Amino acid sequence: MVLFFLVVIIAVGSATYKHLENIPPDKEIKNAIEALASVKKAQADKFAAKKYQEAEKVFEQAMDEWKIQNERFFLKRDYTKVRSLANHTIELCMESINDGSSEKTSLNYQVKKQLATLKKKINQFEKYYKNLPLEKSVFQQFSKARLKCDEAETSYKHGEVHEAVELADEAEILITKASVKGKEKLEAFYDNYPNWEKNVKLARELSSEGKIVVLVNKLESSCSVLKSGKIIETFNAEFGKNWLGGKVRMGDKATPEGVYKVYKKKSGKETKYYKSLLINYPNEDDKSRFSTLLKTGRIPKNSRIGNLIEIHGDGGKGVHWTDGCIAVTNDDMDKIYSLCSISTPVIIIGSEKPLKEYLK
Repeated sequence: MVLFFLVVIIAVGSATYKHLENIPPDKEIKNAIEALASVKKAQADKFAAKKYQEAEKVFEQAMDEWKIQNERFFLKRDYTKVRSLANHTIELCMESINDGSSEKTSLNYQVKKQLATLKKKINQFEKYYKNLPLEKSVFQQFSKARLKCDEAETSYKHGEVHEAVELADEAEILITKASVKGKEKLEAFYDNYPNWEKNVKLARELSSEGKIVVLVNKLESSCSVLKSGKIIETFNAEFGKNWLGGKVRMGDKATPEGVYKVYKKKSGKETKYYKSLLINYPNEDDKSRFSTLLKTGRIPKNSRIGNLIEIHGDGGKGVHWTDGCIAVTNDDMDKIYSLCSISTPVIIIGSEKPLKEYLK
């Protein structure tokens, strides 16, 4: 009798256990699906992608196992493995959210720092190189870099950090290329700095002797009048379109550099630019340099040296536009014209500041 009851208890227990095994794992699968959705909501699928992909893979295994069990005879179904895989999916999702949160914080900090550095580089290009006569492709790179930077900042504000990183990286490449070209051009321009330094000293010495001296600074876009060793007036000036570097030949749209003097004063019908001061370009140094370039084949054989370089009015356009002359506004031209006379020294330099000081 005891043995009979024992057999019944074992049978009932076995049947109960079997029944529990056969209960569909709907709850576990539902929880796993919600956990996967939570990962996406927290953007952990992007910030902890590897862990999320692992969770997806385990969930697929759970679904495959569920399908296998459903195809069996109902008394032989066993959903233990399905539940285990579903629960493991949930665990991986929680880990993905935790890891993603840390990664997101770290990446947010990096992007914020990268954008700050990027904007600084863009501002530096704008300050030091934007007004230089560089190739069109360089300015295109600069414009694209600024656009990509703006797009990266917008993506960052909208929480799309990975997209912000990609855009910032693209902008970084573009602005670096543009800045390298700008710096190369500027460094080549500064090869003549020793002469500029010498000529600035000469301008101050000549003005100390009681003479009026005109000092033109191309990098600063200025035309200053010196007297008694000091600047008494400074005016904004505009030069030839290809002003970066000395004038080589007629038609190069470059403004010369060197020591000159006023050769003729023009006004009224004598000039189409309000008033003007014609300088003695080309001087002997210009002629010697031109001859050397011609003999060595560095300029075309049919080149001419050019002339008629003036300080004249009708300026104030805000861009370098002349064929090589120095343009100022008519009001400023009135002042310069009245201060200067025939033989007034006109000294044209690239910059008074050393390159390192300019780039500070």
